[in-house]
Amino acid sequence: MSFSPETAHAGSYLSTVTGGNWVVLQESIGISAMHMQVLRNNRVIMFDRTDFGRSNLSLPDGKCRFNDEIVKPKDCTAHSVLYDIASNTFRPLMVQTDTWCSSGSLDSSGNLVQTGGYKAGEALIRSFTPCDDDSCDWAEVTNQVLWNRRWYASNQLLPDGRIIIVGGRRAFTYEFYPKNPQETR
Repeated sequence: MSFSPETAHAGSYLSTVTGGNWVVLQESIGISAMHMQVLRNNRVIMFDRTDFGRSNLSLPDGKCRFNDEIVKPKDCTAHSVLYDIASNTFRPLMVQTDTWCSSGSLDSSGNLVQTGGYKAGEALIRSFTPCDDDSCDWAEVTNQVLWNRRWYASNQLLPDGRIIIVGGRRAFTYEFYPKNPQETR
């Protein structure tokens, strides 16, 4: 069978070759998934910028974000979700600061480390440790910050278990996470 754009239509070529097809699993998850990462426990974390207004998914139990310069005085909607592939369900997560323009990497334990972002999030480090119940959520690393603001940096796990964070918009430096105790700002 040959493939050409003129004869292509939904699923015809791919279904013939692979026997598969696309299926819509959720009509909406309430956020726009700007970033997405498959985690070690077959769940997918998705997150979006926080400065573009409220999402279509409420945070549970009256949780709200208060430190956003754009949405005032507070935003009680989720900008991140955790999707469970096996059950085809998702739940809202609480990301505190804007992840727009951030970068990330999995650490050696399979935890997501997300660095930088926009405005209040530009020099922050966030982490997400996967769990098999509903107890896990985003955590901001409060004892370490980035030396430079990081927009569109590149993150890579190194053989020694640290993550190197390289460059970004107008950031001609690199740094490591976790930082050595001797490293100071």
